[in-house]
Amino acid sequence: MEYSILVVATASDPAPLQFLAPYSGCAMGEYFRDNGMHALIIYYDLSKQAVAY
Repeated sequence: MEYSILVVATASDPAPLQFLAPYSGCAMGEYFRDNGMHALIIYYDLSKQAVAY
């Protein structure tokens, strides 16, 4: 995991953090993509983000 970034928002985190975590992870992936690097984004469960919304 030398070149890994984890963005995690658990169910016990505040709603704004749960809402923004997927967007933040996507923005980081887009940065690497735009700079010619590889990026893999995995969304485990977006139902908590939907509830936070």
